Amino acid sequence: MHLKFVLLSVLVLGLLDSITANTPRTCYSCKGINCMRTSVAPTKQCSDPLDFCVTVFEKFNVVQKGCSYEVPEHLRRRCDANTAECHKCNTDRCNNLGQAEFKCIQCDSSQDSKCSSAPTDLVATRCGSPTAPNSYCYVQYDGNTVKRGCSTTVADQQSCYANANCMLCLAGDINACNAADFTPGSRAFRL
Repeated sequence: MHLKFVLLSVLVLGLLDSITANTPRTCYSCKGINCMRTSVAPTKQCSDPLDFCVTVFEKFNVVQKGCSYEVPEHLRRRCDANTAECHKCNTDRCNNLGQAEFKCIQCDSSQDSKCSSAPTDLVATRCGSPTAPNSYCYVQYDGNTVKRGCSTTVADQQSCYANANCMLCLAGDINACNAADFTPGSRAFRL
């Protein structure tokens, strides 16, 4: 009798663990212009625990974000085909990408020496969706450390603008614009 109880307890605990492990993801859920800023985009829990989050693009603009099974079939085909017009991910609210063309070099010279010595050797990666009306790339010098990345919040942009050792640039103007070097304090880029 004791063995049956132990086996039943193990079975129940195993079921509880699998139920917890299969909790559906929460994804940003929006269409069109409403997807430009994650700060205003609503979230939705996927109905299927095996579903994943997607961001679907039309050329460079976000068309829709959501759970893949809930995105219209004609858009879901882009995800099934593994094209650049769809980004798939498997964690909560991971579908936070902005425009497809909005890419910046994202690095810290304390972790990667190329960040300061050879930034053009680094690959620009997509930035998250902005909470500010505009999105920029930045380069910031802090002593012997160089940081490059995305500036997608008003607070970050104002902080950089107020710092003579930080420079903002529009990613759409020059591909990976923050790969360029600039003289700290001068606000002038050197290409």
